[in-house]
Amino acid sequence: MKSFLSLGIGKSTPTLEAPKPASGILPHQEEESLANLWVDITKSEAGCCKLAGEVKNYRDAIKDVQEAEEKLIKDLSNSGLSSFSPQLHQALDEYLSVTMEMKPKSEETSSTVQQVLGDPVKQYHALYEPLDTFRRRRDAQLIAVQKIQDKLDRLKLKGKRTTDVIVERDSAQRHLKDLNKQLLNESRKFHSLRQPFLQPCIQAYVQTQVDYYGTANSQFSSQVQVSRGAHQIKDAEYEAIMGDHLRKIKSLNIVAM
Repeated sequence: MKSFLSLGIGKSTPTLEAPKPASGILPHQEEESLANLWVDITKSEAGCCKLAGEVKNYRDAIKDVQEAEEKLIKDLSNSGLSSFSPQLHQALDEYLSVTMEMKPKSEETSSTVQQVLGDPVKQYHALYEPLDTFRRRRDAQLIAVQKIQDKLDRLKLKGKRTTDVIVERDSAQRHLKDLNKQLLNESRKFHSLRQPFLQPCIQAYVQTQVDYYGTANSQFSSQVQVSRGAHQIKDAEYEAIMGDHLRKIKSLNIVAM
């Protein structure tokens, strides 16, 4: 089975290989518990893969927003429109100021979200490899038991001596039961670690987002207040001017499209 670390982020969710069924060979309760537990593990691992993909998408989005704002300011500056409008020139300077103030924060946030959630998710995925090793050992032993049982059945049909094969089968079955119990215990342990391991990571991830958007809102709000004071515009007058600008923008054909 492929390692989760080799599957890549953002690709289609993989299906974990489940332990082979052993009806009639292993205790029914253990067999059912392992099957149900593996379904839960599969669902949880699929969710973690999607979460890892969202971390990458979020990092890309922060970078794209920063680059888009810088490009917008550059394009407006190069258009020459600001030379005909002191107000537009002032607005561009203010927008540039906020955008440059946010650039270090954008880079910090992009790096932080990878550290607080992206990397821990990968690290938790790596814990699945030893568990899958137990699964392969258990499945290999199950196949061995089935082969011995087939041999025993053939000998019985032929009426030949079966004592040694029965001893071999019983020994193989005991080993299989030990491996199955070990796999069940390790599976429970692996699954139980997920919530306490990832919950603080998710909380840190959310806090990073809150901090980023809080900083952006504070920067823009502060600049708006400075701009109002610089132009000595009252709140009501400022709102009227902005409303008029928005109505003009909405009336443009390019907006309607």
